[in-house]
Amino acid sequence: MRFLVISDTHGAIRDAAFIIEKWHTHIDGVWHLGDHASDLDKLAKHYAQSYSLAFSSVRGNCDFSCPAPYSRQFTIEDCHVFMCHGHQYRINFSLDYLREQAREQKADVVLFGHTHVPLYEKENGLLLLNPGSLTQPRGGSKKSFALLELSGGKADATILDADAFL
Repeated sequence: MRFLVISDTHGAIRDAAFIIEKWHTHIDGVWHLGDHASDLDKLAKHYAQSYSLAFSSVRGNCDFSCPAPYSRQFTIEDCHVFMCHGHQYRINFSLDYLREQAREQKADVVLFGHTHVPLYEKENGLLLLNPGSLTQPRGGSKKSFALLELSGGKADATILDADAFL
């Protein structure tokens, strides 16, 4: 299964909508990692039925009245996925606490946002993935999103430059 992973859209969904329209035949769902997780609700209203996609989100530090949880854990294709925004795990300073949480959750994949900087790290069977931001990239990065592939207990991802598809 393949999922479009986005984060930190901060109210600007035009690019996310365009990417969903472009990739909908190649993905099974869209996951939003917080900071305007309500943006995913708007996208889901428009695309969930017409494209038969699953939508899921977590709450970020800018999601003040959002009903989404701060984290989610689930298993798909024998991969245990841990989703969070990241701010509660002090990721601006280090990924150590997030890695520790991943071990406690027995996660194969950790998805997080918050920094607006894309990150792909695979170490000791754990995939850490931050798709960056589609609207407000930081740290010299470009607008980005990720495609996450889960199959038979294996996980891999690709971070893509959004401008190449817009």
